[in-house]
Amino acid sequence: MFFEYAEPEKYGIPSGAVREFEDRLARLGVRMHGFLLLCGKDIVGERYYAPYGPDTLHRMYSITKSFTSMAVGLLLKQEKIALEDSICDYFPEMLPEGGTHPWCQEMTIRDMLTMGTCYASTTFKRYEGDGWVESFFRVKPDHVPGTVFSYDTSSSHVLAALVEKLTGMDMLDFLRREALDRLGFSRKAYILKDPQGVSQGGSGLVCTLRDVAKAAWLCNQYGVLDGEEVLPSDYMRQATANQVPTDLQPVLDEQGGYGYMFWMPRAKSSWRTGAETREHCDGFTMYGMGGQLALCFPTLDFCLVTMADTIGNSSGLQMIYDSFYDILFPEIYHRSSDKGGPHREDHKAAVPCSGNGRKADTDGEDGGKTGLCQGTEWYRFYENAIGWKWVEFDWNGGKIRFEHPDGMQELSFGMDKWYRQTFPGTGYLCECRGFWKKGHFLLHCFVTDEEQGHVSMDFAWKDERLSVRLVSTGEPFLKYYKGTGSARRSA
Repeated sequence: MFFEYAEPEKYGIPSGAVREFEDRLARLGVRMHGFLLLCGKDIVGERYYAPYGPDTLHRMYSITKSFTSMAVGLLLKQEKIALEDSICDYFPEMLPEGGTHPWCQEMTIRDMLTMGTCYASTTFKRYEGDGWVESFFRVKPDHVPGTVFSYDTSSSHVLAALVEKLTGMDMLDFLRREALDRLGFSRKAYILKDPQGVSQGGSGLVCTLRDVAKAAWLCNQYGVLDGEEVLPSDYMRQATANQVPTDLQPVLDEQGGYGYMFWMPRAKSSWRTGAETREHCDGFTMYGMGGQLALCFPTLDFCLVTMADTIGNSSGLQMIYDSFYDILFPEIYHRSSDKGGPHREDHKAAVPCSGNGRKADTDGEDGGKTGLCQGTEWYRFYENAIGWKWVEFDWNGGKIRFEHPDGMQELSFGMDKWYRQTFPGTGYLCECRGFWKKGHFLLHCFVTDEEQGHVSMDFAWKDERLSVRLVSTGEPFLKYYKGTGSARRSA
């Protein structure tokens, strides 16, 4: 057996905390199928709920994306690809006659890993043809790639197709040969195929809970097993580091940032025990729909792995996260700092952000320095679905002006503070706040009147172009604040 069993007290974690975690999820009615707590290579808590057991195969949904990222890392290690390669160069047979859209041609493998594609949503779900991979090169792009984050399962699916094309093997067989067999990954696991026979690299993995735990453990070691670099360590450090902000995502545990198909855990200000704020430690998450999770903390040498069915329970996933952070995480954190348990000091080396570097001197994860930009910048939009025509930034005055089908609009923003005003085109009071993060300018605006609602904007630059992603609630007066678009700077 790859793992050994140990009492949680060996690592300073009370057994009562494990029982409390399980009992809370039961009281809340979360349909758990199983969970596993891993300290180093010791299982300190494991539970399955009938009819599921340790050998049961389970659909892991988007946890598959993290496996696809590992496979891409192996291609990089074998020098079959470079992250700055255009994906179109590997699939000339998929391109439409006359060539694909320039934004698609511009898209790199790195863009795809960070969900910085030129698409606002999964392409094969809106393609009239049959080919899932083909759709990625033929659907009309929404915005310039390598700018804003937009979750796109077709990106990971095409990367799985790339792995299979360059290796001549099914992706899971390739991962088994190079890494997973060393971990005792089950031979009966598989990945579902698309109609053309390509492994569904975005959501198709079917395996056991322990299989996911083994892969999570290896990622926690940045790919090193018994002193051997099984997965490329430098790549894994980048893959599990924050590469792009995800502040516009709808829930807390998706807002910590994104690596190469790994999510970052919730922000340090959210890790609380009573009134005490927890300090930041490195971590990352493999996340699949319905409560499939691997929460990993390399410096604490700890993983929580779950399988569940929360698809019909809109609060279920959040209940799993909150129960972990309220009950187990404080104990795990304390045992590393106060109780002398295993605590690895090999923090991640600094890794480059995949962003364009426009604001390379931003001030860390929690915002940026004010005054980075001076003067006025004006951009004219390419054709787009949101109907925006142009946007102007008055950095000195703290204003953004833009035109959509209802005419010219203006919003003032406080830099790292809230600014009270009237929402454009309405008589409703609102408050807005702007800040920088990893080269992105983020603007949040909340309507605080007899009507309630919010708009969030993510502006990201690439050379003389920018893209904006707009997210808003469903009020009619916010109809032009949903979707993505790109613009080019004008004199």
